[in-house]
Amino acid sequence: MKVSGRVERMKESATLAVAARAAAMRKDGIDVVSFGTGEPDFDTPANIKDAAARALAAGMTKYVATPGTPEAREAIASKLRRENGIDCTAAHVAITAGAKHALYLALQALVDPGDEVVLPTPAWVSYRPLIELAGGRCVEVPGAMEHGFKVTPAQLEAAIGPRTVAVILNSPSNPSGIAYSEAEMRALCEVIARHPQVTVVSDEIYEKLTYPELSPGLRHFSPGSIPALAGRTVTLNGMSKAFAMTGWRIGYVCAPADGGRFLQELVKLQAQMTNNIPSFFMPAIVEALSDRSAPQVESMRRAFAGRARVVAELLAGIPRMSTVAPTGAFYAFPSIAACSGLRTPAGRSITDGHSYAEALLAEAHVAVVPGGDFGECAADHVRITFACDESQLREGLARIARFTAALA
Repeated sequence: MKVSGRVERMKESATLAVAARAAAMRKDGIDVVSFGTGEPDFDTPANIKDAAARALAAGMTKYVATPGTPEAREAIASKLRRENGIDCTAAHVAITAGAKHALYLALQALVDPGDEVVLPTPAWVSYRPLIELAGGRCVEVPGAMEHGFKVTPAQLEAAIGPRTVAVILNSPSNPSGIAYSEAEMRALCEVIARHPQVTVVSDEIYEKLTYPELSPGLRHFSPGSIPALAGRTVTLNGMSKAFAMTGWRIGYVCAPADGGRFLQELVKLQAQMTNNIPSFFMPAIVEALSDRSAPQVESMRRAFAGRARVVAELLAGIPRMSTVAPTGAFYAFPSIAACSGLRTPAGRSITDGHSYAEALLAEAHVAVVPGGDFGECAADHVRITFACDESQLREGLARIARFTAALA
């Protein structure tokens, strides 16, 4: 059967591929420590699950409007006004099948063939494929590790050209675990504001997972709150990470541009794809964004902050590894460049992050994600996810330390 060229050229998700391999090894009875998938190990808070169960029991099983119920959309809009300073209403919000779906819809609505999208890297593995699937060209802007994986305003200015239609910003970041300060984010936005044809696509899925305990004064900042950019910022978010709701597949997009016209066009595409997400999830969204969920969300955030401290300390003690201490999300992104040219006890050659990750899984039974798919600048890195309990984290990092020390 024929396969379209655009799909055939698309890369498989590196993170999902690693998770599948780790799961297959576990099925074979191998004790694998998996630092692959970015999925919180906590359960969804009970009050959120109960809200969905009550709606299901009450018969909320029919179609609703494609972008969601008025109550759920207003809950999101209220949250964005209150917490993010974004001037929006329910009419500017669409609820999607996960934040990845929100990104897909936004790029399809923004990008024509030949358009350019500027992407600071290292960056989440799905950004480039979804840009290219929309017919766009991805322009990478590398954030050097010695600069905390952050791009500078000068770098961003140099990357924007006449065909640039969007810049994707993601803070806190997957895969690096860094978060831009408000001043740093404002400086990047000042550059974008000088280019009226450019839209900001702000991926804020990790916004609640910032760690001022590790970086004093740090707080999340939304580009959509800047008046000069309010009309050309698309804000993406969802329930997966901070609320431990990955399997629910609930994302959302907010776009106040032109009184909501951009959002209307995006929803037109959504209606042809998925229509609404499960209707009985709508009350769960309202419940998740209520004050009743705040204590559980904060408890999970504190746990992740503690793990971030542990992983930074343990990685700092591993020779031949260097990293930037994470200040957000639940990732670390160490460089293994000093391991290049060495061999494992089993004779495998280490040339880059991919070969390191393959050998680590085969010989030490630890799953990490190789860095190459996170950007051209990241080939000598691996991503470690610390969305697991501390004992698992310590065991996996101890195996990594022994494996790396044994290279010769």
